[in-house]
Amino acid sequence: MVSSRLFHLASVAASVSILVTAALTPSSQCEPWTVNKPNRIFVLTDISNEPDDSMSLVRLLSHADMYTVEGLVATTSFWLPNGTRPDEIHKAVDAYRQVRENLQSHSNYTFPTAEYLSAKIASGPTVYGMEAIEVLEEGGNITVGSAALIAATDASDEPLYVQLWGGANALAAALWYVNRTRSADELSVFTSKLRVYSISDQDDAGPWARQHFPGMRWIASRAAFNNYGAAAWGGISGNPGAVDAGGPNDTIVQNKWLDQNIRLGPLGAHYPQIQYIMEGDTPTLMYNFDNGLGNPEYPSWGSWGGRYGANPPNSYAQYGDALDSVVGLNNRTYNTNKATVWRWREAFQNEFAARMQWTLAPNAQNSTSTHPPIVVVNASCGSSHLEYNVTVGDVITLDATSTYSPDTNADLAFKWWQYKEPSTWSNNVGVVPSINLSLSNGSESSAVKFEVPPHPTGFCLAPESVKGTGQFKEATKCQTLHVLVKVWDRAARYPIERYRRVLLRVQPYGTAPA
Repeated sequence: MVSSRLFHLASVAASVSILVTAALTPSSQCEPWTVNKPNRIFVLTDISNEPDDSMSLVRLLSHADMYTVEGLVATTSFWLPNGTRPDEIHKAVDAYRQVRENLQSHSNYTFPTAEYLSAKIASGPTVYGMEAIEVLEEGGNITVGSAALIAATDASDEPLYVQLWGGANALAAALWYVNRTRSADELSVFTSKLRVYSISDQDDAGPWARQHFPGMRWIASRAAFNNYGAAAWGGISGNPGAVDAGGPNDTIVQNKWLDQNIRLGPLGAHYPQIQYIMEGDTPTLMYNFDNGLGNPEYPSWGSWGGRYGANPPNSYAQYGDALDSVVGLNNRTYNTNKATVWRWREAFQNEFAARMQWTLAPNAQNSTSTHPPIVVVNASCGSSHLEYNVTVGDVITLDATSTYSPDTNADLAFKWWQYKEPSTWSNNVGVVPSINLSLSNGSESSAVKFEVPPHPTGFCLAPESVKGTGQFKEATKCQTLHVLVKVWDRAARYPIERYRRVLLRVQPYGTAPA
């Protein structure tokens, strides 16, 4: 028998559902800024090695309302081995100081003051890689940057997302120091709060840290040492015309477009010309950008910062590049690691351009500016995912009709889709049941209705009951299906996209063959 269920608040297992009175919007509408809590981030950057770190820093500052910045630490790297440049970070923050008031007028979240950010700037070790550990073993002191990382980790029980834009020795030195000065239990508590995302390995300290502290959650987007072009993060902008040629929109990651849309005003003037690629480090930043698409605690779900799989599959510590199958602008399908990033390129570039417009004038004087839509699904407010337990044959309704825009002239568009790759670790999306989102209304309406499809095997088993490894055993597990909605203002010059993700946890059904 096929059952029919309309899922609303009572079925939500892992989301916050609050309706509040908004001060700047009509009453009874969702205010996500009262629900969402920005991620705590700590940036380690080899700024001045090449222009792309300065580019990423401008993006961070223009999006700073979406983060709690706990540290901005200058580091060395393979290409900057003999010193650090915290002064370059200060220059960017000084430019931000001139536009912060304008930025704040466009957001209900909080842009940190320049004074706050300046206090977070420090230097890590000024030597290359593991030489920093040698200094400590010979009786030297940890740097201000490493000490700041320790203090930020200790300051809260919430995760600290460490973004490695350069070398890892400031982090390695902090780990070395904590290991030498605290008990094993205290060390375990310390490392359990760290979430690292490294853009390749830019020194020899990152591999050392992963080897000596293997339980620490670490996304390493990398290939062989110095083979940067093979890593997923290259999907941000790498080698226009060469990276998945014909798939991504390459015009919006080149200097002509950046001159016209990003290098504007005091902060935009600090965005340098491309030397190698645009913003190679930015995927770490976008991984923690809370737009409703990803969840930084689940790297395999995918986000603007890419998608990453556990290695080995049962691990929750070490993650590497995963693959997505994405149809490019030329209508070809690309099944690559870089596609996990470039598939969102138009979205993250449009948002950047919109925010650079924010820097130019206060909201009251800039009526043509664009702001993020507020996505509400089944009366759930905030960016957290929704989660339901379902059985095959259930009819599901997902309703986003309460979604609204703070821009009175907005013409909101909706797009629902099934993101299959997070449902399987093997990159074989053929084993993932396909949801027919056109059962009623269609995938481009504000509400969709669909039936939970059967498993390809005709049965599925509770994941905890499937013992052992191997493709067949994995294929018998009941999967979690991912359905997402994207909302944007189709009338905007720079449409800002927001998302919500719904997890459908399929319950065991059918009988496995003897």
